[in-house]
Amino acid sequence: MELTQLKYFIRLAEILNFTEASRLLFITQSTLSQSIRQTEGELGIQLFERIGKKVYLTDAGQAFLPFARQAIIETETGIQKLRDMQQIYKGELRIGVIYSLCPMLAESIVRFSKEYPEIKLILTQSTSINDVTIMLHENEVDFALAYKLDTFSSSTEVVDLFPDPLCLIVHQRSPLAALKKISIQALTHYPLALLKPGSYTRKMIEKIAMESGISLQPMAEINDTNLLLQMVHTGDWISILSQHSVDSHPELRAVPLKEKGGNMQVSLLQLKGRYKKIVAQRFIEIIQDTTSHKI
Repeated sequence: MELTQLKYFIRLAEILNFTEASRLLFITQSTLSQSIRQTEGELGIQLFERIGKKVYLTDAGQAFLPFARQAIIETETGIQKLRDMQQIYKGELRIGVIYSLCPMLAESIVRFSKEYPEIKLILTQSTSINDVTIMLHENEVDFALAYKLDTFSSSTEVVDLFPDPLCLIVHQRSPLAALKKISIQALTHYPLALLKPGSYTRKMIEKIAMESGISLQPMAEINDTNLLLQMVHTGDWISILSQHSVDSHPELRAVPLKEKGGNMQVSLLQLKGRYKKIVAQRFIEIIQDTTSHKI
């Protein structure tokens, strides 16, 4: 059985639609159908059940799917290890990252791409730390960058990279920009824009506010860190984000909050026991280097 057959099987098992799966695989529907029939013939069992226009995985298909995925992972890992041994740095580096950390990655991406021009960077963003963890365990990314939670699954390796405390984010023209620290209570009199409820950053902000006995009433709630920073750029808004969110915005200032409890920790998430690409390790080194002088 060829690896291509396994890849076709996995894609159809995920999509359960011949037309859509063949489109994503860049092949014809007849080619996909023929491959599935060949795979079922070699295994001697039906993997999919076709009822009208709908496709379902059989019990056999469900049982075979994790083994097919593991076979692909093991093969790709072996190929990558051989390339690293020969110092052949080509292919892809897939990174999962929570949305609020994206602004700080710009400089690191530029440096990495200059150093490894033949490596294609693929960044997948999510507002949920749980989502990027799922990406990691389903082999959709090589590693993930997220804030450290109290608990992760036992199969997740967590490496602390650097602290990223919550700060008041203001334009450098604002009188607040000259402060060394500010209390969250002092922000109730300013036009405040925050990330929408549900994000890790917003939960940390609400925790600090609750412990301080206040209820923040933002005038705007947005699910986009970059848009929040653009609003602060106008000079008419303030926000609360992580310190490193302004790394690529010299016109903005990050003023630390006086309250304790807002010191978030940026961490590297990897699967225990999985081979670590040399280029992945190098990307992390670049991130640490570009952020070290800003802490």
